[in-house]
Amino acid sequence: MHWNTKIINPQDLINISRGDDKIIHKYLLQFQELIPQRIESLKENLKAEDRKQVRQLLHQMSPQIQFFGLIELVKPIRRLELDYETMSLEDLNTLVQTVITKLNLALNDVSLTLKENF
Repeated sequence: MHWNTKIINPQDLINISRGDDKIIHKYLLQFQELIPQRIESLKENLKAEDRKQVRQLLHQMSPQIQFFGLIELVKPIRRLELDYETMSLEDLNTLVQTVITKLNLALNDVSLTLKENF
């Protein structure tokens, strides 16, 4: 399989699926299906200034983010999970926008991987 990725690190995905292309394909499709919906939910809750829901969404996404090797998002998400009530709205917005940007780049990687391999 050819991994032409800029942001995702497929090593955990390959390890967990034991290199089985069918399982890898399933996880890639699942990521491609779920992440856009979650990005939209993040944007809506951020706009509504619903800190608790933003935190909840990022917490729910955390395993998938780690699974796809998006390690640079782990620290910001952890920070938000701990400080979501006290951080300024500006910091919250910046942090969430960073996560959304990285997730969109990861979606591009997943789309390209699917296109080139399946």
